[in-house]
Amino acid sequence: MAINREIWQKYVQEDFPNSYPCPRCNKGQVRRGATPIALLEPHHSSREQGREEWDPEWICKRFTTMLVCDNATCGEVISVSGHVSVDYIEYFDDYGVPEGGGYHVWLEPVSMFPAPPIFPISRQLPAQVKKELKLAFQLFWTDLSASTSRLRTSLERVLDEQGVARSKPDKKGKPQRLSLFERIDVFEKTKKDSDTAESMNALRIVGNLGTHGDEVVEGDYFDLLDIYEDALAEIYEQKTARLKAKKQALIALKK
Repeated sequence: MAINREIWQKYVQEDFPNSYPCPRCNKGQVRRGATPIALLEPHHSSREQGREEWDPEWICKRFTTMLVCDNATCGEVISVSGHVSVDYIEYFDDYGVPEGGGYHVWLEPVSMFPAPPIFPISRQLPAQVKKELKLAFQLFWTDLSASTSRLRTSLERVLDEQGVARSKPDKKGKPQRLSLFERIDVFEKTKKDSDTAESMNALRIVGNLGTHGDEVVEGDYFDLLDIYEDALAEIYEQKTARLKAKKQALIALKK
């Protein structure tokens, strides 16, 4: 299932109305509710207000708040912190004619802990894969490239669990490290699963950008998560095989 990208917007309205999946119970939603939002403006920002050319868009503040799971049997608490910014937004009518505008305050989270899962982490996943996914979801708010690199590492852990070797003997019999590309190739040949291998290669390519410090585009990041979530479901939950079995069972009813 494709990830609802609207949930994961990096800019939030000043009353923080957004809710996210709970990382603990996976049933409830974490919300701010009645928890206050603490705001603090650094002196370097407040001093600027004394300048004649000062504009509200110069305001720079920090915020912290807490989100609480609405599942009564859970009640997990997530700490959130980040930046506060002010933007001027111009309004237009249906014909594109300006109708004035106004200043809007935005909260930009740069940290959530424990981080909400961007896609559900299946109980079937190995512990080391879960660990890397949780780190990737935590880094999503701070550094998209670093988050992508963690996803790549989680793929390495998947291949470990699937029994794909990390090295092979060279001509002299010494261990030679296999690249991720080579490991995926081994997976494809041994598991006879070209579709999942193709998904792994997509993750490898984008993951390389993150590992090398290159910028990862947010749209590509979410496309990657859609593909990776599906690949994990195929490997650990046999999604296609289970659906095929259901189809065959239904067809058998006709006999």
